[in-house]
Amino acid sequence: MELFNVDDDGRLFISPAITSWEELERHGVDVVIDLEGDLDLGVPTVPDRWLYIYFPIQDEALPNPAKLRAVARMGAELVRGGHAVLSHCGMGYNRSALVAGLILHELGADGPEVVARLRERRPGALFNEVFAEHVASLRHAAD
Repeated sequence: MELFNVDDDGRLFISPAITSWEELERHGVDVVIDLEGDLDLGVPTVPDRWLYIYFPIQDEALPNPAKLRAVARMGAELVRGGHAVLSHCGMGYNRSALVAGLILHELGADGPEVVARLRERRPGALFNEVFAEHVASLRHAAD
């Protein structure tokens, strides 16, 4: 299982399906955003150790915007708080990159920069053009 770090602080990752919880621990991951259709096998149940968010979405049209934005805001707040967050889906290209991209936007990056970064750090990321165009359209208001 390979994790792809997509921020500069080593706290935001994308990956395909989880095959090793120990590997996540080695990277300090303590928050998992699971975007697949099935719950991950062996989700650890140690109290107050893991935060596991299950938000299955399709690799097609954009999911519910309010829920998507809420998950991204929560992910960004956790990264700001020093937690390592993994956004993952089956292959680690589209759904995971969409959510990680929205988290990066919440952390201050504009959409075109986010798309370029994701594609650099995870070759093949965001080949779903609906997701890529959505992320690329995100801008922060001028101060």
